[in-house]
Amino acid sequence: MKGFWMARSTAAGIRESDGRLRRHACMDALRHIGGMPGTKAACEVALILGRPTAQWINVIRADYYQRRQDGAAARDSFFFQFLHWRAWVFELGDEEVESTLHDYGRQFGLARRRSLAQLFARLREDPVQQRRNRSWILEPGERQRNRIESKFWDPNKDWQLLATDLWVLGRLHFEIGEAMEASTLLDQALDIWKTHGHRLPHLQTTSIPALEWELSIIAEYIPNRKN
Repeated sequence: MKGFWMARSTAAGIRESDGRLRRHACMDALRHIGGMPGTKAACEVALILGRPTAQWINVIRADYYQRRQDGAAARDSFFFQFLHWRAWVFELGDEEVESTLHDYGRQFGLARRRSLAQLFARLREDPVQQRRNRSWILEPGERQRNRIESKFWDPNKDWQLLATDLWVLGRLHFEIGEAMEASTLLDQALDIWKTHGHRLPHLQTTSIPALEWELSIIAEYIPNRKN
């Protein structure tokens, strides 16, 4: 929050006129998530900004209470961006991390590169963030999983929907690096298309090759996988 939302300069693409909105977002997060009272949260924001004076603390606190709803909206916007950024960090390979840090260091200096490297390391090694990221990525497939696990399927009637649900879930698991689970789900979808797809031949001719191609990609991420 400090690095992404509060301390970035105009060179990083954030207008100075957004300062009040960013202060609102940080105040709202510190109060409702951090559990801080208003004055303490204002002190923390002032410290982040490098202006820990009584006058500036009062300005931050007064602005927040005058336009509190703006702070809540900005906070929600920040967290939406953060969730996508967190997923991106977890998806990076080691070489991509080094390349990103190298480019960041050239643009912003070695001190900020070290700070970003520490942030990457803490995030990628944090089991809580790992679990939360996994849940967030898989959330769009919750409806599909519930249908699959309900067992209320007519294999002669609902096969195409079942295959689609398995396909969607497989892609989501692959997105978070769970290649074995992804392969199992896509294998099931492929079996369904091979068994029932003759009823929709115009779709079978594209669905089976597409599934086989995705499985071949996933297989590269499974040690000792026999194709």
